[in-house]
Amino acid sequence: MAFAREDINFENIKRESDIEMLVKNMVQTNNMIAHLKDEQFEMRNEIKEHKETISKLQDDIQLLKKEKRWNMLWRNSLEEDINHTQIALFVVGVINVLFTFFMSR
Repeated sequence: MAFAREDINFENIKRESDIEMLVKNMVQTNNMIAHLKDEQFEMRNEIKEHKETISKLQDDIQLLKKEKRWNMLWRNSLEEDINHTQIALFVVGVINVLFTFFMSR
């Protein structure tokens, strides 16, 4: 009854409290959206860094494959040179044995 005498309108109080709750919820929602946007930005940066790392690793793999091919070619060439050298040494050895044989006669 005292409220009625002082002209307090409960509907206005209820509406004001509802509005305050809505404003608080909107502020919290806006803060959460800002936080999620920050996280999304950080995730995009991380994805970008991962993609750059993957690209660098792929480049390194390609270089290693080229180097492996070069090493295989060089090794094949070296093996051919070793074979030629062995043949040449064998021929020189045979000539030396023949020369020694005929010189001793």
